[in-house]
Amino acid sequence: MERFKDTREDIYSFQNEFLVRCPCCNSCAIVRCIDPDKVDLFAPRRFSCTACGSSKDWSQKKIESWYSEALDNYFHYPLWLQTSCCGETLWAYNLQHLEFIEAFVRAKLRERKAHELHGWSNQSLFSRLPKWIQSGKNREEIIKAIAKIRESVVTLT
Repeated sequence: MERFKDTREDIYSFQNEFLVRCPCCNSCAIVRCIDPDKVDLFAPRRFSCTACGSSKDWSQKKIESWYSEALDNYFHYPLWLQTSCCGETLWAYNLQHLEFIEAFVRAKLRERKAHELHGWSNQSLFSRLPKWIQSGKNREEIIKAIAKIRESVVTLT
């Protein structure tokens, strides 16, 4: 039986890199920290597209989070990793985020335990995923949608 254990990763754990749709050429581009050693939420970011050479920098002290929309938090470009699924939009910031969602969905047993100091909380992405993703009845459709998203990445290489 496939098992998923909550690692207490939150949505911020996946925001060091975003695969986005380039607004200039519609290809897959990337938004990531300019300095790989400085990866906090407000670290300067760079958008870059290898297909057309587009580039843009972000360095502010305020971001707008778009958790319910398939956009990056810095330039607000559409995410590359997205598709329709179960009447909703399934999206991921990057491949690691997609792998997290896939591991969660595939698991028939999902385990969670209280934090040693803080007890039960719902800050982890595990507890914050939308109900339609958490529902076992959508498992097969979501797994097919994830495969479709992966194909969009494979065709890039």
